Amino acid sequence: MFVSTYESAIDAKGRVSIPAPFRAALGGGTRIFLWPALDGSGCLEGGGEALMALYRAMLTRLPPQSKVRKALVTRIIAGAADLKMDDTGRIKLPEELCKAAGLTDRITFAGNMDSFQIWNPERHATFNAEMEKTAAEPETLDALGEAYGEVLRQQERGVMAPLKLVEGGEG
Repeated sequence: MFVSTYESAIDAKGRVSIPAPFRAALGGGTRIFLWPALDGSGCLEGGGEALMALYRAMLTRLPPQSKVRKALVTRIIAGAADLKMDDTGRIKLPEELCKAAGLTDRITFAGNMDSFQIWNPERHATFNAEMEKTAAEPETLDALGEAYGEVLRQQERGVMAPLKLVEGGEG
């Protein structure tokens, strides 16, 4: 699971080091997929092969000729850069993705559970402030409470195994 936030630098060759906890969350994989966020937030979204397998499973459930499937495949699959991490955990960010996300010399990596995001630090600070306000709203807290209750009910019915904490921060 991709957890926490890290700031990093882009070197003169356009390379950036993936944070060590994010490399661990990739489970030993060396492929990174990145694309501009679908929500227009101005960040890049990404992950490893497990994330792409999840998207493939979701997208293949949509009718092949549906406009929704075509739009998502175009933006996520066709729009993704397929990058390989080197032995030191670095990737080279494609120029067009840097331009799309306003990335220059510093970046922020943000965990997003099954995926991660790469932000321009100023954009991330603005986004983070908005999310802080949204998280404190009664509707957000109610939604969290409802989801919590549903997970507990599923665990009681045996539909879902009880969640366990995993040592080392991986989940």
